Amino acid sequence: MNAYQIERFVHLLGAFGFVAAHGATAAITFKLRNESDPGRVRALLDLSRSTRGVMHGSFTLLLLGGIGAGFHGKWWSAGWIWAALVLLVLLFAAAFPLAVPYFKAMRQAAEREPPDQVELERLLRSPRGLILAWVETAGILVILYLMTFKPF
Repeated sequence: MNAYQIERFVHLLGAFGFVAAHGATAAITFKLRNESDPGRVRALLDLSRSTRGVMHGSFTLLLLGGIGAGFHGKWWSAGWIWAALVLLVLLFAAAFPLAVPYFKAMRQAAEREPPDQVELERLLRSPRGLILAWVETAGILVILYLMTFKPF
């Protein structure tokens, strides 16, 4: 086993963990659209929150392994690796200002006593969560395409 193989393994391990955690959050986002009970909304939001540690740790492994493999594989002169890296960072950076306030507002509406059912319904029926899930998923698929086919 050489350093390049180990770095690729770490990169793929990070990618797998990141996609698993992201997938759990995406599934929860889809499920939330059909909920109206504030207790169930809180439970689903808690479940989504519980995946953050795995997602952030996996993202770190993904980056470290990918950067190392990029050096050992001599990929840094290729355009595809830069496009994939920039897209990954943009997706990750965009998720915070778009997703965090949305889920925070949903949690606040569900935790009020009594729950703010009107606001909660508005947030639950908002297309924002679906848009986030689909954009993030499409971005991951584009990155997978770039890594697999190395088009440029």
